[in-house]
Amino acid sequence: MKTMIQISLMMWLVSTATAQDLQPQKSLPPEAQKNLRDYDWKGLAGRQTLPGELVSMDGGSVLKIESTNDSLQDIMVMKMSDPAIIKNAYFLVCTMKYENVVSQNGFGDGSLLLSCSVPPAALTGNGRTITGLAENGSGIRGTRDWKPFQFAIVRDALEGLPTQLELHLVMRAHGTVYLRPIRLYGVAGSWWTPQQAGLIGGIGGSVIGCFGALLGLLASKGKSRNFVLATMKIFIALGILLTIAGFAAVVSKQPYAVWYALLLPGVILTLVFSLNLPSVQRRYDELEIRRMTSVDAMGS
Repeated sequence: MKTMIQISLMMWLVSTATAQDLQPQKSLPPEAQKNLRDYDWKGLAGRQTLPGELVSMDGGSVLKIESTNDSLQDIMVMKMSDPAIIKNAYFLVCTMKYENVVSQNGFGDGSLLLSCSVPPAALTGNGRTITGLAENGSGIRGTRDWKPFQFAIVRDALEGLPTQLELHLVMRAHGTVYLRPIRLYGVAGSWWTPQQAGLIGGIGGSVIGCFGALLGLLASKGKSRNFVLATMKIFIALGILLTIAGFAAVVSKQPYAVWYALLLPGVILTLVFSLNLPSVQRRYDELEIRRMTSVDAMGS
């Protein structure tokens, strides 16, 4: 019974921890990022109304947005609704500088927000809009030279990919903000996506967890010796293979969602089943000795 609880708990941890990759992924190293598209302000001017003035700066086109009062302003800087691009996008990066952003009454400043419109999880449900700040903070106050702001794009495997992205500038102060072209990034050379990793970990962990509970139950009752021992050895071999693959993913600089989904279940499978195999085998041996002793006693 103790073995059954240990194995079931182990696989529940694998399933829960791996499924955490369904959440927006954190920043990737530069070599793991792939530039999908640059949205130049000149090109966008012909397709949508820009909330500011186009100016030439540092050899390129820059969007200049000027606030002249302290009233709350929610300015939609840009809207993206191209599913072919959004489905591969993981990060949005906007490089911005601002000058003299000050509130006259001493309250409030500005911030840059990304809104992701996510479809409903069910056909009869309602979609929702998830709004978030940049990973490195999006507060705008005072004067600052060019700084990149990176947003993680919501990618929910249960509800689906976002159908629309909107970049908003919220101002509660007067001042001037400059924005360089917006850039979307994907993941370069990834073996699978974070959503696939979460689904594989959640479903695979649950299935193996059920097998672990079954093995523990059979072992506690002393039944199906060959099946239980053979299956545990298969899980140990699987754990070793996953661990090796995980280290290979780390060496080849795969994203976090790849090597994490391999190393975590690999290490746990290898350790737990290896540690429990001798005790399970000993349990069967003890039960077999008892059975033989009982048969001998009845025969005499």
